[in-house]
Amino acid sequence: MAFQAFAPRNLLALRKSSMKVTVQSKNGDPVLLRVEGRVSQRDVEVDDPFVDAIGENAYSRQLVVDLSEVASLDSSGVNWLLVSQKRASESGGKLVLHSLSPIANNVLKVLNLHAVFKIADSQVDAVQLLGGDSK
Repeated sequence: MAFQAFAPRNLLALRKSSMKVTVQSKNGDPVLLRVEGRVSQRDVEVDDPFVDAIGENAYSRQLVVDLSEVASLDSSGVNWLLVSQKRASESGGKLVLHSLSPIANNVLKVLNLHAVFKIADSQVDAVQLLGGDSK
């Protein structure tokens, strides 16, 4: 029997998949995005996935990012998220992460980055967080 017979199919697919950023809604603010797969800069074929998905003004917008389908998050992926947070802050935009996968949650918690990022449990909570936040 092959290894795949013993491992769940979706788990194998997630391990193999590179990072994918999709726009769920970009009409007005907030812009709803989903990040899936391995979050690592080396898996990204574009210079900046948010700019590629939304346009040059991406970081001046309110970005609500769903991380529920993140299969892995390495140091370069954490760096990409930190740089994105900084660019949003410098451009007058906002970045809120929500629905963190267990892996993403653990990585951010171990690195004590829950204090750096705005993080919400759900998309609804993330949108509400944008309304009352001054960062």
